[in-house]
Amino acid sequence: MSKILAISLATAVSAAVLAVPAASQIVVTPAAEVDKMVEKVSRDLTRQLDRSADFRGVSGGNGITIVRFQTDEEGTPENLRIYRESGDGRLDRVAVHAVRNLRTLDEAPASIADDQVYQANIIFADNAWSMKKLNQQLAEEEAARIASSPAERLILALGSVPAGKPGS
Repeated sequence: MSKILAISLATAVSAAVLAVPAASQIVVTPAAEVDKMVEKVSRDLTRQLDRSADFRGVSGGNGITIVRFQTDEEGTPENLRIYRESGDGRLDRVAVHAVRNLRTLDEAPASIADDQVYQANIIFADNAWSMKKLNQQLAEEEAARIASSPAERLILALGSVPAGKPGS
């Protein structure tokens, strides 16, 4: 995945959500064990994105792909669907393939419901400028999504920052 970036927007979304007036939001701080799980799965997502892009021969492109899914009893992703297309089918296929191959969701803390909906927020960017622009766009979209309904606040977001990539 030489020129593609996949980045977590946890920091950007947090900043965007905190910028919303307090009267219009409910802030829930996840437990430390959930944070650790999200970090571990996000690292796995980075590895899977790199493998998927290499396997599919995808080495460039810009876009945002969001994949929603749940897991079965063993923690294997199921019910995958693209929640937001990037506009580039190659990137969307890389994202879905990477999420389908996640292997670290079997260690979810007991506090996570069996029917938990996960969301993999993935930015593909050829360069640091594109990454910054798409990260800002995704942060704005995520802030609006989270503010749109109480159910959207329950989605557990995942992401990744590949080592050695611009902006990481």
